[in-house]
Amino acid sequence: MFRISMSGMFSIPPEVQLDVLKCLNFEQLFSLKQTNFYFLNFINKYEGGLARIKFYKLRLIRTNFIFRQDVIIKFEPAISESVLDGKWQAAIAESTPLFLHGFEDNIEEFAVRIKKTEDRNSSYIKLPNIPKTIEEMVIIRFWLKQLFKCAFEDVKFIHVIFNPEMINLLFDNDKTNLKQFYVQNFNLYHSNHIKENIFKFVLNRFAISWLFVKFVFVESDFSKNNIAERQTDILFNIIINEGDKLPKVGLGCFKSSRIYDLIVKYITTSKDFSKMVPSIQIFFDPRENFKLPELPERAKNVKTSERYKYTRYQIVNIYNPKVKFLFSNQKFETIFYVYIEKMEE
Repeated sequence: MFRISMSGMFSIPPEVQLDVLKCLNFEQLFSLKQTNFYFLNFINKYEGGLARIKFYKLRLIRTNFIFRQDVIIKFEPAISESVLDGKWQAAIAESTPLFLHGFEDNIEEFAVRIKKTEDRNSSYIKLPNIPKTIEEMVIIRFWLKQLFKCAFEDVKFIHVIFNPEMINLLFDNDKTNLKQFYVQNFNLYHSNHIKENIFKFVLNRFAISWLFVKFVFVESDFSKNNIAERQTDILFNIIINEGDKLPKVGLGCFKSSRIYDLIVKYITTSKDFSKMVPSIQIFFDPRENFKLPELPERAKNVKTSERYKYTRYQIVNIYNPKVKFLFSNQKFETIFYVYIEKMEE
């Protein structure tokens, strides 16, 4: 076990103390924070570069899915643990919600469901959706801070997400050290009315390795549903501008080839790919015999397989022949998708 001498820690300079702390796991850091105010403040100051407790799963759910036997985490911090803001009272007066959702019913109570490992039971954090007191605002801020200190392997928000307005209000003073959720795979399922500010919120408040956005429609009225042109433009702008934040992006399910056409044109004619997401997956719905357009004129090295139902090809930029993207079109029984990968120059 890693043991720390308090007298030894105090005798070394702060930069060396930080190097030592980087060798500790989350539980050891938490124990050290309990010893005195110096290490509490020091660790809080540099927590962004220190170990995070790892969780397998995070979900936002309606509270009616919580059963009596489920574990509900309860802890109410003192008001002194948070810096109060005069804007909080206005948020309370305006009934600003913590969660935004796309459900048609009137359910307004939600919870955070977390799971430490795949084979462990879930635990739940019930937070007031519409806080009515400063105390409830403090509780919300406290638990969000705990989530910011974690790393999640799999996050899935289905028709419900944190309200950007409330998060930014609670952490308005952290602009120099932006609080973020650390996520490996982030799945955002939402209806067609998702707003652009939600995407901005995700890009700013989530550090993501792989983002998948799926628009979910009413199954019985599917023929009238499609991803709106405005939504397609927003997603396309993410693809060509947010590569520094998103190594991989998945998008679906489209009934039109417009997003594909925009990407092909950009790859063919752009002079700058420095901000583009390098790995893209686009999913299309084949229920109406969807077909992509014919292969682009600049498609090279075309390979097809009838057995595995795929077509692979390269598209080369007209200004720089060293810039190439590999495309792979493939169809399964219920889905048609296109993989797009930037090739090494």
